Amino acid sequence: MSMRAASLYAAFDVFPRAKGSTSHIASMVRGLERAFGSVRLLCLGAPEMPAYQREGAIEIFRYRRRQRDLLTRATGFARFVAGHVRALRGGLRLAVFRDPWGGYPLLRSEPGCPCVFEVNALPSWELGYSRPGLAADPVLLAKLRDMERFCLRGARRLLCVSGVTRRALMAEGVPGGRVEVIPNVAHDAFFAAASLPCSIAALENGEWCGYVGGLQAWQGVETLVDGFARMAAERPRTRLLILHGDTPKMLSAVERRVARAGLGDRVLLHAPLSQEGVAGVLGRLRFTAVPLADTPRNTVQGCCPVKLVESLAAGVPVVASDLAVNREWVRDGEEGLLAPPDDARAWALALRRMFDGGAERDRMAAAARRRAEETFSWRIVHERLHNMFHYTANGGM
Repeated sequence: MSMRAASLYAAFDVFPRAKGSTSHIASMVRGLERAFGSVRLLCLGAPEMPAYQREGAIEIFRYRRRQRDLLTRATGFARFVAGHVRALRGGLRLAVFRDPWGGYPLLRSEPGCPCVFEVNALPSWELGYSRPGLAADPVLLAKLRDMERFCLRGARRLLCVSGVTRRALMAEGVPGGRVEVIPNVAHDAFFAAASLPCSIAALENGEWCGYVGGLQAWQGVETLVDGFARMAAERPRTRLLILHGDTPKMLSAVERRVARAGLGDRVLLHAPLSQEGVAGVLGRLRFTAVPLADTPRNTVQGCCPVKLVESLAAGVPVVASDLAVNREWVRDGEEGLLAPPDDARAWALALRRMFDGGAERDRMAAAARRRAEETFSWRIVHERLHNMFHYTANGGM
């Protein structure tokens, strides 16, 4: 039997799955539980996942209908959210939503409920690169923009993980004082990375750097592979791990690039691991890479790369693209190195410097760990979330 939750979190995402949003959703839900005692999470679910799951004071309800069409699925999820909000009417102290599909029905079904709009992206920002066919429909885009504006106006506070995203929201007309920037959190396992077992035996031989994340074009993995290829012959013991979780089509494109560069025995493409598994792997790497491309996805929409947060928590320095979303957390020559995005030659130089670093790399590793403890730990992030949640629930704007 379900309980009458005091808080609600709506996310048009499958939870859990092997991607950065899972860590972020878990962190937010845990923060709501701490602040209000009970929370109902409304999310998407794969067919093999239970429709209902309870873990202590956290209830998870999953919308598991897997319509192919995005708009059909989004409309169904909106009705799903509206039904739950009506059932909790009058009892919610705070509701948080990640997108208009959850926010629009929530604000209409429970007007006056204190709400936080957690903006990782607005759909109208994303459609241009994720679903260009939908972005080309002016009627659809206008309706979507109306929903977004309704949610931006109706939420008491807006939460994002990057100063870049905050500036994008201000360009939409949102007063800067209503937008809170709180970065992603690093799971405790990453702070214990050095003591965890490593499930990839190959990492015991050679000098390894690594990439953890998706293979979409905006992630910039092509630049990383090409940069590694340029310096690999000079450093025969070096190896590159790509720990991905993407579709066979995306994986095949990276495999072809690796083969063309003659790196078949130097690059390991590996399926996704659990959080603890990833943490154990990070503990065996010399450094990691965050090669984000210079695209609006990174320079306008903004992000706080989970791969970067987790690497710093593990005390592993990074080579990252010299973009504002990375400069927000990494200083060149301190927690890692910054290299121009989309420039394979510059990346080759940065990778070589990091492999050869020795004492410099050790100094960066210590600085990376300090930055993570001061910025991305559960204690720091949840204290900020706790204060923001209560401020919003009690009428703060």
